[in-house]
Amino acid sequence: MKHVTSLVVSLSIVASLSAAEAVPTEWQTVAESTDFRETSSYDETVDLLRRLAAASPAIRLEFFGRSAAGRPLPQVVVSARQSFTPEAAVRAGAPVLLIQSCIHAGEVDGKDASLILLRDWTLERRSLPSDVVVLFVPIFNADGHERVSPFNRPNQDGPVEGMGFRTTANGINLNRDHMRLASPEMRALIRLFNRWRPHLHVDNHVTNGSDHAWILTWIVSEPPLLHPAIHGWNRNRLSSVLTRTEKAGHPNGPYVSLADRTDPTRGIEWYPSRPRLSSEHFPLRNRASITIEMHSYKPFRDRVMANHDFLVELISELDQAGEELVRAVSRAEADTVAMGRADAEASDVVIRWRLADNIDRLRWQPHDWVVERSQVTGESYLRYLPGRVREIEVGWRHAPSPELTLPRPRGYLVLAGWPQIERMVADHGLQARRVVADTEAELETIRVSDPEIASTPYQGATMVENFAISRQLERRVVPAASVWIPADQPDFEVAVQLFEPEASDSLLRWGMISTVFERKEYIGTATLEEQARRMLEDDEVRSEWQQALEDRDFAADPRARALWWYRRTPYWDEQVGLLPIMRVLEVPTWQTRPWDGPVVD
Repeated sequence: MKHVTSLVVSLSIVASLSAAEAVPTEWQTVAESTDFRETSSYDETVDLLRRLAAASPAIRLEFFGRSAAGRPLPQVVVSARQSFTPEAAVRAGAPVLLIQSCIHAGEVDGKDASLILLRDWTLERRSLPSDVVVLFVPIFNADGHERVSPFNRPNQDGPVEGMGFRTTANGINLNRDHMRLASPEMRALIRLFNRWRPHLHVDNHVTNGSDHAWILTWIVSEPPLLHPAIHGWNRNRLSSVLTRTEKAGHPNGPYVSLADRTDPTRGIEWYPSRPRLSSEHFPLRNRASITIEMHSYKPFRDRVMANHDFLVELISELDQAGEELVRAVSRAEADTVAMGRADAEASDVVIRWRLADNIDRLRWQPHDWVVERSQVTGESYLRYLPGRVREIEVGWRHAPSPELTLPRPRGYLVLAGWPQIERMVADHGLQARRVVADTEAELETIRVSDPEIASTPYQGATMVENFAISRQLERRVVPAASVWIPADQPDFEVAVQLFEPEASDSLLRWGMISTVFERKEYIGTATLEEQARRMLEDDEVRSEWQQALEDRDFAADPRARALWWYRRTPYWDEQVGLLPIMRVLEVPTWQTRPWDGPVVD
């Protein structure tokens, strides 16, 4: 890939502000024109984007979906070569970068930074990247963005005139929705990802919590959660980007999550999140995702310019070394496909992750602190002393390690009659086929029981927090119209997280298939008594019953006793607790046809 030009090194804060003053009034962002007291509304943002697209042949404004309240979701495509479609980008061999802002709509720094960058490209105040195709989603949570109040983010220093709200109009936190896809916004974003298959993803946020000298912090996934080839590019290139960002006047470091909330000297820990969050979702799709967390206690102006300069440096690095990342992503996808093929050696899939034991050391500059007793909660809390910065060396645990693994299946079978599961398969863009006719096959079945249901809703769902589980190989009839999801596809790890019940964001955990726990038929006591007396004539059954009665809690529980017998009668519904998703461990022999999508009315 030939590089025509590269972006200039980012300016210092002073130089950046001087340049902003020279911008013609009609091209200033709302943040600039109000001395960073305000951020642009949805309408003001879209109006500026329309004018930028009209003024620059390298910028195209599109809309990739609608919010729950009906607002079109803007997407900007930037390409010096006018590669404005995924097909054109593939033909050009261009690396594609997706920059997303306002997933939490009060965290507007990334949006304002993106608008300044787009404006400067349009006015030729800054050179366009020669090879990279950049996709901007400046206002992902459009409805929350318009719920403006100066009181929305009590721990954030500006914009003082107000900013948007954290969740969508109907209360969904979009950065907890990457797996469940309960919101139209997230379904639209995943469709956008599936169309473009960007090689790198950036999610702009603002964070509070600990107080320190860094204005910008970051989170990235690491091996074995992220493919080593992609991690290698990310580690080397991101280090260079962050170094140049620091030289531009923006001190930065890894995201700060204290190991002990009242003692900063105990270090920083990055517990593996869950794929409901962007930082862990996109690695399932063999993509690096960089979460940028601007420091909320810093002034809004400084945060926006630091976010801006980071994006400038990242795009410059990708413009120079994009070929390497494209190759790394291709290798990662090919490896995932190869592990799922019929002739592949046995391997495992990771169902859940934990934090590894190894600890790195780093220099951190927190503000000095005191530990006090809160009058509000009665507990100890950390109060920082602004203006008094300490430099300390602390431990930093951040590497993920497998917590639960299972043998990699050849794929999953979703039984006919579960449209909500088929909908998830379609929305995530998983490759699937439909079974043509009833076929007998050996499958690994999964049965669950004894659910512990959450006492309060989360994201509008009733989560299943715990359950008993058993697995066994069975010879069963695969019904016609069942859906086959093979393992030899690049996004197969998404299917693993959806279908394996023990996964933290499985369909079962989210309560999307909780009917499997329910009994729909019942047996009268007189009929059950007759069945039990007949079965007690069997010495083995009688011995098992006497042993069961030795448990005093069981013996005193009429319902548990009745279920013990009911499960042993021919009237028991064997589908109670049986998941409609089955693991296929051998190469299937059934006939399939192209999948026609989920069954709908």
